[in-house]
Amino acid sequence: MESASYVQNFGGCQLGDLRLNRRALSIGEALSQKFGQALSTVFEDANELKRAYEFSPIPKPPLKRSSVRTAR
Repeated sequence: MESASYVQNFGGCQLGDLRLNRRALSIGEALSQKFGQALSTVFEDANELKRAYEFSPIPKPPLKRSSVRTAR
């Protein structure tokens, strides 16, 4: 995939906040440059990786309290 194609795919997004638009464009650029690779490879910085996951529309299941107790 040509790395400039991210502009075609993400350049016109209007998310209601300039910061979100910029985030979408930067995520699209990174994904285009390393197409097909794991997100942890695309976003080598932990903060960038976290922000990419947070930006994702994939629903996150709620964490459940474990029924296993550990001895203290």
